[in-house]
Amino acid sequence: MCELYNVRLKKMHHRDGPETERTAARKVAPRVVGRRLEALGVLAKLGRASGSDIASTAGLSILSIRPRLTELQDMELIVDTTGRKQNEYGNQEIIWEVTEKGKQYVD
Repeated sequence: MCELYNVRLKKMHHRDGPETERTAARKVAPRVVGRRLEALGVLAKLGRASGSDIASTAGLSILSIRPRLTELQDMELIVDTTGRKQNEYGNQEIIWEVTEKGKQYVD
């Protein structure tokens, strides 16, 4: 389970960002775990879903969910199904699915 706490601060700020940006990333990192787990749990419940579906079901902004999905994908807890769905803005969104590894955290 400790993998869920392994937040890559490098990805949370710009490469040469100011110290204030890096400090903010370090401050936010511990709280990211809650959203990450929440997104994983909602996706597990839905089966296959887009970021918008996950955000809507969780009652959260897509802007708080989308980065968590990238983190979960990097951790191999979710996978891009290669399916796509048109969102409310007419853009195509990835359809995600929880991997076997990811199911260990939500079962």
